Amino acid sequence: MNLKEYLVHKTQTKTVDYEPLTREELHAIKPGDVIERMLAGVIPVHLIVQKVDDKIIDAGWKFDRNTGIEIDEDIPTTVSYIRKVLTEEDKIRIKNEREVISDKRTR
Repeated sequence: MNLKEYLVHKTQTKTVDYEPLTREELHAIKPGDVIERMLAGVIPVHLIVQKVDDKIIDAGWKFDRNTGIEIDEDIPTTVSYIRKVLTEEDKIRIKNEREVISDKRTR
């Protein structure tokens, strides 16, 4: 079963748009970048990259530098992958969305 089939199977009712970053995009990731981890292919989680080397991107979770797929020795299947590196516009949009949600909770 390939990654897309696995993610569709795990979500069962959703079609997952699995569009991995290219090897070049993954190798351009550097410490301080904010990445979007797609948990189970459908849940976006934003992480700050802490360090990188030739094989691994470490953002609290470890990802293969060539594929963007999460490395987890305890789970034998793919759990998540890096969908994108956030741009400054993405960061502003997310910050604004969080402020709106926070504001609604305080009302």
